[in-house]
Amino acid sequence: MAEKGLKHIAFDLGAESGRAVVGWLEDGKLKMEELHRFPTQGLLVRGTLRWNVYRFYEAILEALRKYAAQYGGHLDSIGVDTWGLDYGLLDDTGDLLELPYHYRDARTAGTDRLVDSRLGNRRVYEITGIQFLICNTLNQLTAAVRDDNRAVREAKGLLFMADLLHYMLGGGLYTEYTVASISQMMDTRSRCWSDEIFDAIGIPRAFQTTIVRAGDCVGTLRDDIAAQTGINGGVMLIAPAVHDTASAAAAVPAQGKDWAYISTGTWCIAGLETEKPIISDESFRLNISNSGGAFDRNLFLKNVMGLWIIQQCKKEWNRQHPELGYAEIMSLAEQAPPFAAFIDPDDELFFNPQNGVEAVRDYLKKTGHSTAAANTIGGVARLVFEGLALKYRYVLKRLCAVAGRRIERLHLIGGGIQNTLLCQMTANALGVKTFAGPIEATAAGNLLLQAYGSGEIASLEELRGIVANTFTLHEYLPQQQQQWSEAYGQFLNTCGLKE
Repeated sequence: MAEKGLKHIAFDLGAESGRAVVGWLEDGKLKMEELHRFPTQGLLVRGTLRWNVYRFYEAILEALRKYAAQYGGHLDSIGVDTWGLDYGLLDDTGDLLELPYHYRDARTAGTDRLVDSRLGNRRVYEITGIQFLICNTLNQLTAAVRDDNRAVREAKGLLFMADLLHYMLGGGLYTEYTVASISQMMDTRSRCWSDEIFDAIGIPRAFQTTIVRAGDCVGTLRDDIAAQTGINGGVMLIAPAVHDTASAAAAVPAQGKDWAYISTGTWCIAGLETEKPIISDESFRLNISNSGGAFDRNLFLKNVMGLWIIQQCKKEWNRQHPELGYAEIMSLAEQAPPFAAFIDPDDELFFNPQNGVEAVRDYLKKTGHSTAAANTIGGVARLVFEGLALKYRYVLKRLCAVAGRRIERLHLIGGGIQNTLLCQMTANALGVKTFAGPIEATAAGNLLLQAYGSGEIASLEELRGIVANTFTLHEYLPQQQQQWSEAYGQFLNTCGLKE
């Protein structure tokens, strides 16, 4: 009989959708079955973009009911991961004061200058090692303090989204290290909150909850939730790397140091794994992040706008073509002419466009190019996919130069690898052997970090060995090297980027 491990449920929430996945170890492999999928997405409330966290909580309860019906009531642990940056504020009774803001809400406009004037960007980077993004938690709280937000004045605590969901399920007031690290409010060397940053901006120190590590137990499932869902009592709430990128990075099936990864999704995040943060004048100039990883690894990375652009375009296309899906969009892009024009996916036009297709056309106009390449669905999609692949090359070259690394292999993980066209384009653009998989890297990393917290796994190396033993990777070899090298030069010129 196969040896089966403990039962865990990973709740993996992205900016577009969430999923609940049950998993267990069996004969050295990770078994995974999806229980439930549900939409996430922002909610516009009186002109502000918010997260309906109660809807997420309700979806979690529904998934637990499905688990009980399908597997019986016994469950060993639960872990939640989400995107980073966003948070909920609690009153003195432990209740939410307001729906959490969405990181794409416009309230952070101008906060970059305010942060710089209060403390100096170089000093902020020296402390945190985190890249400057207008949506960072530091910017969000700077906006709240600047605007004299009532909730911030009254709040007695702050929890990031995944930590907040753990808390609603019965956990304590904890912040998991990986999400604390990207807030731009934590000292990356001491791995403690930075009083200097809190005080300079005027953020209450009461928001400095205890920092725990991936694999730590943060509480047990509330008895009332267990009773209404049919789950046994005493289920451990084990924090994975609650920042989804960190859970995904833990599940990269790689060994050694000659590799890089790209976590593909709404955001695409390109990175290297290092033992310690790399904070220098050059990493500051290039705005590179030192994000916390599981097992205290450092994720030396940069965000790229990612498939968000295609998601926003798809919303427009679906108005006239309701049945249009991502597979057909990829097929149409494959048929479109190559290198008809170039876009920089990180341009501010793409951060939160009202119309994704028009944003692409506006970029072409801004850079003095004809919009003819953006007159079809396939044309727009190809511009986006080529732009992403070329920007990956640009970003990874800079990461490797600063870190003193040379990469021989690239690992693509996450839902975006279902776009096989983009995977091949990425291999072509970078000129290195590329491996795609696993698709559900974040959920896999979440489940395996729960297994680590439960004592079933002893190390990151063992965890990655299980990933390699479980998932079949798809290999992409570089093609059309001369054409892609020429296109890269055109891309740099069009986008105003320098080598």
